Amino acid sequence: MSFADIMAKKMQKTLEKNINKKTLTSENIEAFLKDLRVILLESDVSFKVVKDLINQIRAKALGEYVKEGLDQQQMLMKIIHEEFSNIMGAKNIDLNLSSKPAVVMVAGLQGSGKTTTVAKLANHIIEKLHKSVLLVAGDTYRLAAVDQLKTLGKQLNIEVYHEENQKPQQIAINAKKYAQEKGIDVVLVDTAGRLHIDEALMTELTEMQNAISPDDVLLVIDGMAGQEMVNIAQTFMEKINVRGFIITKMDGSAKGGIALSLSYLTKLPIKFLGMGEKVRDLEIFYPKRMADRILGMGDIETLIEKAQSNFSERDVKDTMDRMMLGQFDLNDLLNQMKQVKNMGKLGSLAKMVPGLAAKVSDSKISEAENDVAIAEIIISSTTVQERKKPQLLRYPTRKNRILKGSGRTEKELNKLLSQYEKTKKVMDRIAGQVKAGQMPDFPGLDNLLNLQK
Repeated sequence: MSFADIMAKKMQKTLEKNINKKTLTSENIEAFLKDLRVILLESDVSFKVVKDLINQIRAKALGEYVKEGLDQQQMLMKIIHEEFSNIMGAKNIDLNLSSKPAVVMVAGLQGSGKTTTVAKLANHIIEKLHKSVLLVAGDTYRLAAVDQLKTLGKQLNIEVYHEENQKPQQIAINAKKYAQEKGIDVVLVDTAGRLHIDEALMTELTEMQNAISPDDVLLVIDGMAGQEMVNIAQTFMEKINVRGFIITKMDGSAKGGIALSLSYLTKLPIKFLGMGEKVRDLEIFYPKRMADRILGMGDIETLIEKAQSNFSERDVKDTMDRMMLGQFDLNDLLNQMKQVKNMGKLGSLAKMVPGLAAKVSDSKISEAENDVAIAEIIISSTTVQERKKPQLLRYPTRKNRILKGSGRTEKELNKLLSQYEKTKKVMDRIAGQVKAGQMPDFPGLDNLLNLQK
């Protein structure tokens, strides 16, 4: 469970405990703020940030509570949302890629996920910004660093520039010249990390910065490392011209309070969040959206962006064409499930849908994820004809063959067929609405994955 998910559950619980929907008084505001202080400190938010945040919320809440006729919980949530957004930086700051080639230098301690993050950043620049990228292996100390970057580059079909027996800063200089000759848009330099800050590391980073004059300098921060990372960030800032941060491991960080502390204490923006291990698991950091998630208000904008990235226009058109002809089959159902799965963990997706997180339990989400995995196994054991005509799977001989081939149970097969029939009814209804010139009511994520009974 991510930091935002844990925070959302705790926030909702303490809000319901302390604040009546129709009454907001100085007494219950103080009781709520006392619990909020504990929640923030347990999440490893800096004491100074907690103190300032609590004071700002108190000042606004006590000035507003006399208003009659409003949902007081909602009003308090609005105040908290504004303060959380402001403390995280108020707005998103883009990468600076104004030059050609634009040079981006990525620094960080060893173990923060720096090299993988460089690859994620490259994928983001290619897919979202439509620019070409050259990866530069500037970490010549860690034995596996160059090989790791080459492997990631091969996975993304991106060239990796590397040299043997050469100083890192000279490698970066040569890579920049190479990119100019080849007309490459962006040069991403992976620099050396250490297990801790030392003078040699800082000297090398300073020399590299002076040598290549990067357009942007990003510092990778381990989201699970706690408040000490603020001090580390400030030490880096004293030596190199850090322009922003990428916080990693935020998909499973119970103590991700660094997201609430970092910008406020350093006055620099968080630009990206690492939300998983895949190269696509990098999200642009929007303070408002993070505040939405922390307060359990969903994040529909990020959900739409994920859908646009994973659902190709051709796949959508093919599915719509088949739906209009009444030909929606098991292949289409499996394709839908796979595309949703590619968007990320279902638990994270569910939290992005306003109102859905409160209705769906973690056990139901886990069950839905398991259902998708089982569906893939069962459908892979069917013939082409059976996928096109799922009603054939009701015949005992075919059913027995599939159960033996897939190693699954009859109950699981029947559940898959029931989900297919339910989804097909929805698709047939939408097709009928479109043909009749009506506005179709598309199914939500909860219905598509059978998250609710």
